[in-house]
Amino acid sequence: MNSEIKKVLKKIEQNGFESYIVGGFVRDTLLCRATNDVDIATNALPRDILSIFGGLKELGGYGTLNMKTSHFNYDITTYRQEKEYVARKPKKVEYTNNLLTDLERRDFTINAICMNAKGKILDPFNGVKDLEEKIIRTIGEAKVRLQEDPLRILRAIRFACVLNFELEDSLQMAIENQKNEILKLSNFRIKQELDKILIHPNFQKGLALLEKFGILEILEIYPANINYVRDLNGMWAQIVTTRNFEFSRLEKKQINIIQEIIALEKITPITIFDYGLYPCLVASKIKQIPEVEITKMYKKMPIKELTDLNITFEEMKQITSLNQEKTKKMQKILIEKILLHQLKNKKDHIIKFLKEGNNEI
Repeated sequence: MNSEIKKVLKKIEQNGFESYIVGGFVRDTLLCRATNDVDIATNALPRDILSIFGGLKELGGYGTLNMKTSHFNYDITTYRQEKEYVARKPKKVEYTNNLLTDLERRDFTINAICMNAKGKILDPFNGVKDLEEKIIRTIGEAKVRLQEDPLRILRAIRFACVLNFELEDSLQMAIENQKNEILKLSNFRIKQELDKILIHPNFQKGLALLEKFGILEILEIYPANINYVRDLNGMWAQIVTTRNFEFSRLEKKQINIIQEIIALEKITPITIFDYGLYPCLVASKIKQIPEVEITKMYKKMPIKELTDLNITFEEMKQITSLNQEKTKKMQKILIEKILLHQLKNKKDHIIKFLKEGNNEI
């Protein structure tokens, strides 16, 4: 166990409380997967944790306190039990002094494995066995767990995708019967899970499961032949959807740019100049053009952005006596000629070209 994490656990224990790492960190450690997020469960109340560590940020309103160090992000949560779920949230939350009671409220067996400061594993729901057998299984009855929170449908599929595990039979049946409950989720929450599926190299398994259960149709998502890129906007650029997912203004802009580049017959120096190198690299991956071709093209470009042009827009207007609109057209012609190596990016060459009174606009 990492010495810093061990120190945090022991500090809680030295103050008379229990403390265990639980959830994703233990799961990923057993699977030899790197992670920096550490969930700690304890019978210490939030006020006790604040007294021990001081100055921590409260998250979610359920007794979770957050602490960040240079190496890890810690969420420290008091043991609790949850009752009467309404719209994904428990109507009643009670702190408890019992670790098992706390673990029983969790979603999947592989997320309820605990580890203490000595590195000893506590596994009341046989999560280690499910890790070994590569199974996603709910704690308790699958139907009940999905009724409590429909997001668990997408989480189950996401875990099956990123871990390359299989869904346990009763969980599959529950998903099939309760898939329409997903419509009760916000588009924001749905997109969060879809993002995690799409950005993973094994995304095809996730999409296949979503299609198998009819969830793609429910969510109005129509993926065609998607080529994997390590860029989320690049993945969404290949998906047709009529659902109003929440994208930031920058995300929408990047998705639209990538889609425009994909639609082009080929990527040229002019394309790179107009759209930028990165979206062209993303689009080239989608179009299955070797990245080296694009980077070589970029390196040979005499100008890579407008500021590289050896003449200003105002100077062009003065030399040509053209209005604003026609000067913009002339500037575009000038840039294209330089990029195609038909004109040198030298001021005297550019001025001569502008003074020749060509009829290109």
